[in-house]
Amino acid sequence: MKNQRMCIYAKEVGTLLGKSPQQARRILSLIKDSLGKKQHQYVSIHEFATYTGLNEEEVRKACQG
Repeated sequence: MKNQRMCIYAKEVGTLLGKSPQQARRILSLIKDSLGKKQHQYVSIHEFATYTGLNEEEVRKACQG
């Protein structure tokens, strides 16, 4: 069974949403704030998909390459 990565990074957010790196970091920061996470904590692909309203499986496929 293949390991699946759980978190999403700003570079991937920027690519998925067509945003600049700075905007992507800001989006991740907004997601963390809405979930009550601290700045050092990661955002999962599930949390990102839920927040943005995107299909989780499509996000996972896009992140895998």
